[in-house]
Amino acid sequence: MSDYTAKKPERIIKGRYVIGNPAGTFDEKPRVARQPGKLTHRCDWNADISCIDNMLVMGASLRGAMHYGLSTIRQDCFAIGTADSEDESNAKWIISVISDGVSSATQSHTFADYMARQTVITVRDELDSCKPKSLCEIDWSGIASRLVDISVEFCHKAARRTVSEDKTADVGKAAPWDFAKKWATTLEFAVTQTSCGELADKREFVHVTVAGDGAAYVLNKKLGWRAIKTGKNQSGAIVSNAVLSLPLRPKDFAVNHGYLEKNDCLILTTDGLGDFLGDGNTPLGDFFKRKLPKCESLAAFMQIVDVSLYQADDDRTLILVKRVD
Repeated sequence: MSDYTAKKPERIIKGRYVIGNPAGTFDEKPRVARQPGKLTHRCDWNADISCIDNMLVMGASLRGAMHYGLSTIRQDCFAIGTADSEDESNAKWIISVISDGVSSATQSHTFADYMARQTVITVRDELDSCKPKSLCEIDWSGIASRLVDISVEFCHKAARRTVSEDKTADVGKAAPWDFAKKWATTLEFAVTQTSCGELADKREFVHVTVAGDGAAYVLNKKLGWRAIKTGKNQSGAIVSNAVLSLPLRPKDFAVNHGYLEKNDCLILTTDGLGDFLGDGNTPLGDFFKRKLPKCESLAAFMQIVDVSLYQADDDRTLILVKRVD
């Protein structure tokens, strides 16, 4: 658990929360994203909120200040879904997904969107078919491996659409590395129990890292942060930005099971915020600890996610799942 106490509380500047010194691009006017030769548009932000039984889930993905400055599009995304049960004795589940398109890949945002949606569909189908009493009954590494296969299949199909007919055979021989310059994304998801019969004090969850450097936490408004998975390795003198992304296949998949107590929040975030959260014992961790547990409005949630702090200028995506009684 974290014990950080803010020495300098956040300020509000021009309607935006600021911790310490603002990001260097704070006062820069937003620019429309440019995609030479592309007739496409992508919203600068996306947000959603749902209440399932007595569980509230909110998600927001915002274009980072650096992307405004470079006139590049938002490459983060998220997806939220549910798996319902016709039998009241079986649990209902919330599916939360975050993905972060790799900056160097020209179509990473479309790939990130696709894989986030496919993850909700794949996980929901699995939950609907087996109707588990516990999330421990499911082979989550097997599902993660299936999602890698889906990502490779997407790249093959997308590549075939962009080459002449006589070149399609070459696409069939291509390896995942060959696609990474155009399509590359991280992918992580969580499944959280909503209710099962009479309401209990605990809600089961599982967090699965398919590929990437996002972060996941349990946040208790009194006890603070408990890291399920932190993002980049911060232990060395130099923090590496290297990340293995889809469609490449990781050697293994991180699967973490746990329970949410009554006053707990489950938080998933991409590296745009996770790198500054660390283990939670940070200025951003203190800010989120005071703001997120009591947040129940999507407008307030987006203002919290849009917090400005020095060097935090990448896209940021955050999903919050918590109990509301």
